[in-house]
Amino acid sequence: MSFLLWSGQAIGHRRAGVGLVVGVACAAAAVTVFPEHPLERPNALAAAVLLGAAGLAALVWAAAMAHVGVQISMYNVRIRHGLLPMPPITVPLRMVSGMRAVDVQSSLAQRWGWTWVPGRGRAVIVRSGPALLFDFAGRRFTVSVDDPDEAEAALNRMRSAVR
Repeated sequence: MSFLLWSGQAIGHRRAGVGLVVGVACAAAAVTVFPEHPLERPNALAAAVLLGAAGLAALVWAAAMAHVGVQISMYNVRIRHGLLPMPPITVPLRMVSGMRAVDVQSSLAQRWGWTWVPGRGRAVIVRSGPALLFDFAGRRFTVSVDDPDEAEAALNRMRSAVR
């Protein structure tokens, strides 16, 4: 018997691409601005360092927010985020009082990534489209995934088999 009931993910290609382009552009600008004799032109050196740091921050941001994955097992819900080695969020399944598929509309001007959404609580949103809205013992958590209806059906099948 498999303990994994469902596994899904969402990839935010557009936003990851924007972060990649900004990061590479900042790195290229830093190389261009970097002076031949750094001690003679401290302002140019400072500008190059700031541009390099901004480029690195944009690349790390893109890697962290480009991907989100969800696994629902017989024991817990695990939400892993980004391409960076960050610890996943793990919630025991007994604390999941509800879960449903929702549609999330996101744009560059609105909230996305790790955020708080009015009426939906905390969220990991990497792109517009389908998502899962979890109710963790009264706390709401929304996660972008590709096929939330299948996840909802898998959890309902497991819960009806237990009853």
